[in-house]
Amino acid sequence: MIVIGIVGAPAGGKSTVAGYLEELGATWINADLVARDVLQSPEIQAKLISHFGPEITGSDGQIERTALASVVFGDDEPSRTALHYLESVIHPPTREEITERLATAERSGVKVAILDVPLLFESKWDRSCDEIWFVDAPWAHRLRRAKQRGWDESELRKRESNQLSTDEKRRLSSCVIENGSGLTDLRRIVRSHWDKLTHLGNNGAAAPSIDTHCRTIADRN
Repeated sequence: MIVIGIVGAPAGGKSTVAGYLEELGATWINADLVARDVLQSPEIQAKLISHFGPEITGSDGQIERTALASVVFGDDEPSRTALHYLESVIHPPTREEITERLATAERSGVKVAILDVPLLFESKWDRSCDEIWFVDAPWAHRLRRAKQRGWDESELRKRESNQLSTDEKRRLSSCVIENGSGLTDLRRIVRSHWDKLTHLGNNGAAAPSIDTHCRTIADRN
């Protein structure tokens, strides 16, 4: 099974790329969705509420993700400390579940799995990947998408400050996709990568490298 890690700048379109790959036949493992499931655990809820206090809960007593985000995403030391604690609680069970889903996919005969993890490099998930695809977009495009999610410019910058820089992600990735020309063009680029990947795989390559192909396509766009 070939595992492709998807990374990108916040609101750069990596989930869109992952979704296109899923349409083409890949299995998409979305760490955000896994973490949301983990967050629903009564044990995890109790631990976080005990640590952060009732201000992260809603009227039903359950954790509200937006309230929790306001505590952990920031460029000051208290926010960084809060984020570190949250990660120490959420990451271990999330990693365990993702590992199990990858194993299940391979046992089921899946040919390509997409690993969509927000902090893929920081959490060392890149070591489990055969390819890393970096999805980027111009700042104005990302800000527009961020606002559609309810984030203002300050929120987008805060989230970006908690990740590796886009330049470093580019450097560490094997494939760079520039997402600035619209969804039709993006879908075409993703399909081109997919066709090359599956063609090589069908010819017997266990974990084909498509570095040159990816960069050539990206450079043309």
